[in-house]
Amino acid sequence: MAKKPKVHWGAGGALAIPKFLMGHEDFRELSPSALKVLLVLGYQYNGKNNGDLSATHKMMQDWGGMAEATLSRALRELQERNLITKTRTNYKGRDGARCALYALTWAPVDECPGKMLEVRPTIVAPRKLSGG
Repeated sequence: MAKKPKVHWGAGGALAIPKFLMGHEDFRELSPSALKVLLVLGYQYNGKNNGDLSATHKMMQDWGGMAEATLSRALRELQERNLITKTRTNYKGRDGARCALYALTWAPVDECPGKMLEVRPTIVAPRKLSGG
C-alpha cells in the first residue's frame, strides 16, 4: 500500500524547484528582482503550460510592483542564467499587442495551442540537471 504524502498542497498545487538547481550558482546568485520574477512565472505553471508563462509590468503590480527597466533586467538575467527561455517575442503594433512568453528550463516545454510559440514542445527539459 502506497504511503500518503506528508504534505498536502491543496487545490492550488505547488511549484517544485529541484534542489540540484537551487544549489547551483545560477540560482543562488540571482538578484532579488530576478528571483521575484522567477516566482511569478513559477506561480503560473500548472504542469502543462510551460511556455505560456508571462511577467508583464502590469502583472508585477500585483506582486508589490517593479519598474519596467528592472523587470527587463530581471528577465534578461533569468535567461542568461538558463533558468527561463523565451518562447514568444512580445509585439506591439497597429493591430494590437501581445506579451512575451517564457518557459522554465527545468521542465519540458509544453504544446500551448493558440499561443503562437516560437519554440517547439520538448520531451525533456531544456536544462540538464545532473552533473554527468
